[in-house]
Amino acid sequence: MDLTQSAWMVRDLGQAISALHICEDYSIIAGGWDGKLSHWDSEGKLIWSMDCEDRIESIMPLDDKVIVTSGLHIVCVKNGNQIWSHALEGSADLLVNHEGQIIASSSVYDIEHEDFMESGIWKFDIEGNLIEVERIDERPWFMCSSNELIIGLGRPKCGILVDGEHVDPDINSPVTCGVNGRENLLLGHADGTILLYPDKQLTREESSIESIVVADYGFVSALENGNLVARKPNSELIWESKTDQIITQCVGFSSIHWAGTWNEIEGSIEIRSQGGELIGSQKYPKPRVSMSYQERVGFGFEDGQIIVWEKDLFDRRKTQEKVEVDERKSALAARLRSLRK
Repeated sequence: MDLTQSAWMVRDLGQAISALHICEDYSIIAGGWDGKLSHWDSEGKLIWSMDCEDRIESIMPLDDKVIVTSGLHIVCVKNGNQIWSHALEGSADLLVNHEGQIIASSSVYDIEHEDFMESGIWKFDIEGNLIEVERIDERPWFMCSSNELIIGLGRPKCGILVDGEHVDPDINSPVTCGVNGRENLLLGHADGTILLYPDKQLTREESSIESIVVADYGFVSALENGNLVARKPNSELIWESKTDQIITQCVGFSSIHWAGTWNEIEGSIEIRSQGGELIGSQKYPKPRVSMSYQERVGFGFEDGQIIVWEKDLFDRRKTQEKVEVDERKSALAARLRSLRK
């Protein structure tokens, strides 16, 4: 299947993509490694574009504003104009909206020790006023808001913060990633453990968990060793596949798995069905980020490209290519029968 020919939209940010968000109205917001931030509407028309301080790490639309972490700063943007900006301590990383407050994490990396030495949990109101900051020794690797503010921690404590209280799930391994699923929170750890919060250990994979995504049929884990592992909610194995280094993954159109991979020379996008069958694969520049929302899937690449697929067009193209392949096979079979006669 020719993925580029099946794409609904292709745009160019002009710099490597570092963050991508598909909004509820199907508009697209993309951020770059040099701080460029652009917003396209649901039809692909550019609404606005601006430059922030540095690399865009996280994007969070909030009402008529867009909140981003950019280099050392948290920045609030409205209609392409900066409303307010605050410098944090170290790099500005994760963002979440919790009970009307904007929560941002920051981390300080020590070059001599080659490790993160201190982090901060910052709370702002929508006007940009700092409410409070909590400093901790661990770097947050995951943050989400449900009924509680949950933060997955690295060393030395590991475990998670739940509304500011440390919870140790008896897994002495750093949290590396997480996803807020349909009913429960899944947390991936450096030792390969996947924990169903609050108290059930689902499974232990053979390598560190790089990312987790949820699907109608369960969840898919991307491992550090290049394996993709799909499991049902009860952890029963559905399928697994070995591929190159998995840079980013998402599940689009409810059940189709999309993986962006890299083999140190070239990148690719691989698409698998609910049963794990490879239904599409194509070479691309190095994929950096991906996101899906209902009927659209988007990828951002190192060369600045943004490619978005839309379900109806994707399905039509997939059906058309299958018909063309079947017709070619039928024509070849007819020629062979004619030669035999």
